[in-house]
Amino acid sequence: MSVAFLQLTFYFAYIVLVIAMLVKISTIIWVITAFLILYVGIYYTIFLRFPQFNFISIIKSLKKNNNKKSNTFELLFLTLAGKIGVGSISGIALCILYGGLGSLFWLWISAILLASLSFVETKLGIKYKETYNGESIGGPSFYIEKGLNMKKLAKFYSVLIIITYIFSFISIQSNTIIISLENIINVNKLLLVLMLIVLTFFSIFRGIKTITRITNYLVPIMGIFYIIIGMITIFNNLSSVIEIFKQIFISAFNIKALKTSILIPIIVGIERGIFSNEAGMGTTAMIAGLSNDNDIEKQANVQIIGTFFTSLIICTITALIILTSNYQNLSVANINGIELVSYAFFEHFGYFGIIMLTIIIFLFAFSTIVTSYYYGEINIKYLTKSNKYINLLKIIVIIIIIYSAFTNPQKLWLIVDIIVALISLINVYAMYKLRKKL
Repeated sequence: MSVAFLQLTFYFAYIVLVIAMLVKISTIIWVITAFLILYVGIYYTIFLRFPQFNFISIIKSLKKNNNKKSNTFELLFLTLAGKIGVGSISGIALCILYGGLGSLFWLWISAILLASLSFVETKLGIKYKETYNGESIGGPSFYIEKGLNMKKLAKFYSVLIIITYIFSFISIQSNTIIISLENIINVNKLLLVLMLIVLTFFSIFRGIKTITRITNYLVPIMGIFYIIIGMITIFNNLSSVIEIFKQIFISAFNIKALKTSILIPIIVGIERGIFSNEAGMGTTAMIAGLSNDNDIEKQANVQIIGTFFTSLIICTITALIILTSNYQNLSVANINGIELVSYAFFEHFGYFGIIMLTIIIFLFAFSTIVTSYYYGEINIKYLTKSNKYINLLKIIVIIIIIYSAFTNPQKLWLIVDIIVALISLINVYAMYKLRKKL
């Protein structure tokens, strides 16, 4: 037996052990996170008298325009750009694989309940925002420090956000873009990476103004495009869709095996719901910090739409596209999730479906990359109170894009899941402690 063979064996054993440990840690922390977030979401739903169900106020907020220069809708599109990423596509595939059909029901329930957290985050983000170098910025770090007087926790939160969005989320989005493009374009992977680097650099080069301009164009286009595809799929498979909804509700309340049929779908559903709509993570508060409209109630109402649109529409469309296909026939090792969606698109629309999916993935993931960069920028400014590290951050983003194209997607998902849980725990704790200061 050669030394090279032994080294290779030990390497694979190490990889398996690391993944197994990450899975265990992720499971434990998400059990705690899921129920804590649900508790705070239910608390605020009742405490604030069901703001997410006050559709009259939400509609009035959409129509209300006290300030012609108000950036309310720009911020909604910016929020959606961050939320509607690959978590709404490949993340839903993983939701179905790991949590079963019942997890989709709990994803919907969590989105409805946790929309109250988006409402609260917006109000806190505006209330505690600050101005740096003529720029309005805010987020959980600001209300953790100023509202709770917990500067160390605020700094820890900022560090976790930078790790999550710059090192992890951008990695996930980039990895998925490259995988998708490789499926239809027979070119060297390095050329694809170079293309993504150039587009990203020019998008983030001038900061938030350019990013906002990009998301204002991208979000409506990609949202309408995806809804049209979803409607076509539903009409072509109407009888199957009705049966699918029936099975989702049955699976969600299957009490034959408590552990495998209820607890796991609840946890997976909430986990994937938070990953897609980001309610409770604090990103909505970061976007709210950019607000130039003093009508806080209006801004908070409008941001509820972001949570509903992402989870109840975009994620549901993805689920129906997958579930109306013969996705069970696909077997992929080290699955990213996008392979399952790609299989479903091909079954529904043929090779044209693969092209459509590639366009969708690129739009969704790219908009999330540029928004994720901004989340990192906000927290760098909070930590350093300076702009001098921003160029370094841009260089790091480029390096991350290169690295992520050649790394293990399963490990990326596991690491992201763990950090997202930590971020959510800190932010939800802060939101609950600030309940009397809203």
